[in-house]
Amino acid sequence: MLKSIKKYSILVLLAMAVLTSCIDKNAKKNNYPVPGIDFNLPVGRVYTIDTLLYMWHAEGTHTFNEDASVYGIVVGDETSGNIYKASFIQDGDAAIELYMKSTSGLRNGDSIRVYLKGATLSEYSGTPQIQDLDPNTITILANNKHIDPVEISTLDVTNDYICHLVKFNHVEFAAADRNNTFAPEDAYGQYNLNQYDENCNLLDSKIIVRTSNYASFAKNQLPQGNGSITGILTYYSGGSAWQFTIRSYSEVAMNNEPCEASIIPPTGSGTQGDPYNVTAGIEHQGDTAQWVSGYIVGSANIATGTITYDSQISWGPEFTYNENVTNIIIADREEETDINKCLVIYLPSNAPSGIRSINLKDHPENWHKIIKVKGNLRAYLGKSGMRNTNEYELN
Repeated sequence: MLKSIKKYSILVLLAMAVLTSCIDKNAKKNNYPVPGIDFNLPVGRVYTIDTLLYMWHAEGTHTFNEDASVYGIVVGDETSGNIYKASFIQDGDAAIELYMKSTSGLRNGDSIRVYLKGATLSEYSGTPQIQDLDPNTITILANNKHIDPVEISTLDVTNDYICHLVKFNHVEFAAADRNNTFAPEDAYGQYNLNQYDENCNLLDSKIIVRTSNYASFAKNQLPQGNGSITGILTYYSGGSAWQFTIRSYSEVAMNNEPCEASIIPPTGSGTQGDPYNVTAGIEHQGDTAQWVSGYIVGSANIATGTITYDSQISWGPEFTYNENVTNIIIADREEETDINKCLVIYLPSNAPSGIRSINLKDHPENWHKIIKVKGNLRAYLGKSGMRNTNEYELN
């Protein structure tokens, strides 16, 4: 158990008034809170976190053989299970990890004094740590002294933010990752975090969100949207990677529309009652006599050759080219404008069903309607498509 500040009798309080003058002068000079008198854990020399980081950069590993202390506020604890036998403390613009011999009862917002004698200042693959700490040598001075996260872009990440509590805004996970959980059954989960600007231009994807399979939210699906995320920033030199550790699932607020649309999985069996969706239709190119369903999202402005440029497509709402009568483009999303996620459907002029009559040049009102079509899944105009289309149902 952590040593909490004890309540003293009047006599002990009087003794404290006398003994306080013996407490290291550096503690007073730096305005650190005076800890409860603990005759087994003298304060000794007081280091700031900033000084420890300077020592780490200058000396590397340093073992404390004399009485010494460092003060800080806990910004990362073990509550969610995503951090184990460790904690992170911060003091102003400096922060460091505490790596302990056993689990502790520290909580975010605890103001603490860490007794350093016997501990070692070192690192774990680029992240500074105070190692070999016994939790019983940590004194809680106060609670609920929470530090607000610093809000930065992932582009702004430097060594100055290692072990800090940070918040990233306008970020999301890649669409290809969003069907996964934060961590698999027996390993850490690792997913890149994509940073966008206000216009949804991708700026950066270097931060890796790393989650323990013991985290209380490990089995939660990754968020589908864009938003903010708060946690602890560390560095792993073995992979030259910036890593991000979530403290609590409640600090993941990614509920806005994503900049990168989610990937729609293939569905359907290709029958009239259970048609393929467009994703499945793309996967099943080469199949014959299959039904596919999707939104009518546009029409190619060419009737022969290969679609090479976006200017060769009318995404609506006007369809003025004569070639627009020969085809429609369908997709799984009503707002889709990526031709590689679409099927180009040929509209034969001689089909018994009269399917050409649904073309967008003559009937622009069909734009964004859902259609079900049957034909051979074959490339058309150089893109995934359908030929010999002979049946349809238009909603």
